[in-house]
Amino acid sequence: MKLLKIFAFTLLVPSAFSHVSAIAEDELYLCGIIKDINQKNETIIIDVQSKSCHGLRKFKLHTLKEMQSVNTDERKCFFIDSNRCNVGFIYNIIKIERN
Repeated sequence: MKLLKIFAFTLLVPSAFSHVSAIAEDELYLCGIIKDINQKNETIIIDVQSKSCHGLRKFKLHTLKEMQSVNTDERKCFFIDSNRCNVGFIYNIIKIERN
């Protein structure tokens, strides 16, 4: 009986926590100066000052509200949907912090 309990425990415990990895999301926190806003393409170019992604980068915004919440030459901090930032890729901004 004790062996059956141990066997059931080893099967049930990992499956109870398996949903955690399915909803985990890596994000990168960056800050920079907004240089250009393209409402047609829903993209912005930011001169990122964070060391992990330094330089001019293009990012995608997904709502009109987000587009209206930013202005050129404004410093903003934000999260992207990746844990890295490579040159030439367009990452999605998932949250912009208010100043």
